[in-house]
Amino acid sequence: MDGSRSDMDKTLIFRYHRRIMTDEATSAKIDALDEVFFQTPGRLSRALPYSLLAAGRRTCTPAEAPIAHRFNHHTLILTLSGKGALHISGQSSHMREGTVAWLDSSMLYSHGCEPRCSHWSYLWLGFVGHGVDTLFDNLGVGLNPVFETAAHHDLRPLFESILREVETGSFLAENRCFALLAQLISILVSERADAGDLSSAVQRLQHVVETVRANLSHPWSVGELAAAANLSQAQLFRRFRQRMGTTPLDWLRHERVSAAKRLLVVTDEKIGAIATRCGYLDPFHFARDFKRLAGVTPSAFRQQGHGTRRYHS
Repeated sequence: MDGSRSDMDKTLIFRYHRRIMTDEATSAKIDALDEVFFQTPGRLSRALPYSLLAAGRRTCTPAEAPIAHRFNHHTLILTLSGKGALHISGQSSHMREGTVAWLDSSMLYSHGCEPRCSHWSYLWLGFVGHGVDTLFDNLGVGLNPVFETAAHHDLRPLFESILREVETGSFLAENRCFALLAQLISILVSERADAGDLSSAVQRLQHVVETVRANLSHPWSVGELAAAANLSQAQLFRRFRQRMGTTPLDWLRHERVSAAKRLLVVTDEKIGAIATRCGYLDPFHFARDFKRLAGVTPSAFRQQGHGTRRYHS
């Protein structure tokens, strides 16, 4: 337990508070704040899709230099008040209250207070995870890094809860941070997926999915899948890559093997007949694909499934 504790060290790197005059006309004063906490992932992180590495709170003014630190992780920035400016590879985005910016900090970037605003106050989270880069690319975050969450979700409680977990540093903090971070990412993914420019793509791909599942035995070609989606083949490949992270034929292969798994367990049909029902005219081709995706042969999978059925009956 002591070893796990050292792996989950929570360190406050620095904290400062000071008063800064920002508006000579009104003599308004802003409390500048910078708090940064680091979390070292423990052994549990290997089993979790996402791991929090750092988190913090910051309030800055236009007089302070923009931040452009290069790290090999992703960062989420929630604007609490004021306005921020984000620059990525020559493109600029503005961050206002309630928006969340998603940044890949390995890219060339900088962010700071909007020059014409008195201050910018925000919370931020730095994290890594399995498939995060793919998710970042598929959602088009690089070209559109700001999420307009304020109209649908108040994400401040999630950010604040994660920060509290990092600050307290309990033994369960890592697991709780993962759960909160997964919820946060899910909301951002849903918002981007429900956006008007993607809804049509989702409907087209959903139609392909339903059409194929209704007639899985058909020897589907890429051209037929594209026609079902009312897209060109190039568009189909691009949409599948964006939305599913794979190619149309690779997705079809997984669909067929998944259907075969169910038939192997719940029916006593011959394996060759199941192969045909799932779109494989060549049993050898079916066995090869099945073992590659399932890790075992169809007959071995059936035996395992029947053993499970007997155990639960």
